[in-house]
Amino acid sequence: MSGFMHGRKKKKRTDPKSESAELLEQDENFYFIAGYTDWGFPYGITWEEYEAEQRGESRKTAAAGGEPMKELKLTKQQLQEIVDAYDMYIEGIESFLNIETGEVVTLRTLDRGEEDEELSEIIEEGFHEIYFRIPERVSDEGYADMMDFAATIEDTKLHSKLMSILSGGKRIFRRFKDALSSDSEQLERYYRFVEEQNRKRVSDWLESIEVKLILE
Repeated sequence: MSGFMHGRKKKKRTDPKSESAELLEQDENFYFIAGYTDWGFPYGITWEEYEAEQRGESRKTAAAGGEPMKELKLTKQQLQEIVDAYDMYIEGIESFLNIETGEVVTLRTLDRGEEDEELSEIIEEGFHEIYFRIPERVSDEGYADMMDFAATIEDTKLHSKLMSILSGGKRIFRRFKDALSSDSEQLERYYRFVEEQNRKRVSDWLESIEVKLILE
């Protein structure tokens, strides 16, 4: 084997939960080094893979009645801010939720100023402990909402028109809303429908990061 392997710095894991863990061979990239390639490069379980597995075990423990989920008390306005951040995509802007306070903060990823750099440091320091990046609503979810809503339309003519739009073509979202605009009541009902779906998705996301939503 090459000298690369022998010159690589190694460290031992210091986890009091497992005495046998001291026998693991590790480095800054791998939680467990299973072996080395012919060129001296290590392979095995990375720290990211190990930590992801641990987070999964934590969620299983919570679901099985172990450590309770963190409770986050929000006003309706605070929940709406999270839903709005989830539903809005602006290139170069990311939104984060402070699970201690319920505050939503936005961070510019392009053309950062001094305030953005300071906020970035704060978020990085508390990432996955206090601050969690709010996911963005994907187009597949929007399409699913239109399909589900169209199924509730009793007007045969309007239903047929909506299904024709959803069958394909360009600017489906815009054409769908334009078709509904002829009936202001149905258009308003559609907006309420999507809003409720987004609230459910936000609630599911919070649960996935082990946070229980409590509306005040």
